[in-house]
Amino acid sequence: MRMPTHPVILPDELPCPVEAAARIIGRKWTLQIVHRLLNARNKRFCELQEELGGVNPGTLSSRLKMLEDEGLVMREQVSSVPRHVEYSLTDKGRELTPVIAELSEWSQRWICSEEEPVAEGQLKAAKEDLNHG
Repeated sequence: MRMPTHPVILPDELPCPVEAAARIIGRKWTLQIVHRLLNARNKRFCELQEELGGVNPGTLSSRLKMLEDEGLVMREQVSSVPRHVEYSLTDKGRELTPVIAELSEWSQRWICSEEEPVAEGQLKAAKEDLNHG
């Protein structure tokens, strides 16, 4: 395959797709929130906060709102007693499954020590869920 002799130049007004995605999922705690929601049907705010450990409640609330505004997360008011709110991923949010799986595999290969292996079964299950769902 012959390589072009000149670079392809995009107009300034067209954002790079990676930059556009990074503005959403590159914010602190965002990928961790999506990752926690990938393995659950619904989660309450307090469950997410506990699982993430160390996230400020205001930051978590802000990130969930941003993810909801971007169409990645759905917020549902549950009217059971006591009333509460549950969060889940939308189809758009679930499409991040292979992205997160690949990031996990890359991190395991190049960053994590041998003492902290990523559960391969979880990665394979996430990929299979995406392919079958």
